[in-house]
Amino acid sequence: MWLLAVMFLASGLLLIVFLLKNRLEPSGSNVWTIRDVVQLAGVVLNIVALAIAVGAIQMAAASSKDNRESGQKQQQELEVSRKALEAVVATAQAQQALLEHNLSVSKAQSDLIAKQTQREEQRLARKPVVELLYGGSAVNDLANPIEIHRGAEFTRITLSIRNNGDAPAQKGIVVVIADPPTILVDRAEGRVAERRSHHRFETMISDIRPSAQAQEDYALQLDLHGPIPGEFTLSFNIFGENFEAVRRKIAFRVVPE
Repeated sequence: MWLLAVMFLASGLLLIVFLLKNRLEPSGSNVWTIRDVVQLAGVVLNIVALAIAVGAIQMAAASSKDNRESGQKQQQELEVSRKALEAVVATAQAQQALLEHNLSVSKAQSDLIAKQTQREEQRLARKPVVELLYGGSAVNDLANPIEIHRGAEFTRITLSIRNNGDAPAQKGIVVVIADPPTILVDRAEGRVAERRSHHRFETMISDIRPSAQAQEDYALQLDLHGPIPGEFTLSFNIFGENFEAVRRKIAFRVVPE
């Protein structure tokens, strides 16, 4: 704007000098000729054209400045948008990684639960199979009475309990009842003096491991006291926490030595 003011001031001075040119010349005429008018118009047009050119240049410069500032502002906005987009992408990637981690953990937990369930099903499928034996043979396979010898003070009978299953037999109880009731039944070398019925004997047995693992049977030794007839029976009832009850009624025959 200051440049335009200076240019208009200079053009006014030139115009005044041009108008007074003939006045200052001693031999000049005071009459304006066509040549003078054309020269004056040329000077004015040049001044106007120069002013328009300068104005156009300033407008172009201002527009260029505005465009540059607008471009910088747009660049800044794009940079902010890019950073925001990168943050969104990073957040999405972190969430994806967390989701994949959670899925892997969930899969591992599912596999662990499945394995535990399978082991539990296998454990539940295993069960003990308890059997009562005499002389290494199952008593339910004996067709004839078992022959025993009468002792001087007592008559000892030795049986065994075997677990043919694939799981331990737990918390077993053996109940033995003699018939006739005149026979007194006790554990070998462990006579119980005070009890309600002497012909009825009850004892707990320790857990019996499967025979495939233990390679041994649980020994059950009984001493019979009192008058023992030539033939009698003993009823065995074996109960436990995790196996079916075993009930056997065994006939015995006393033979002389």
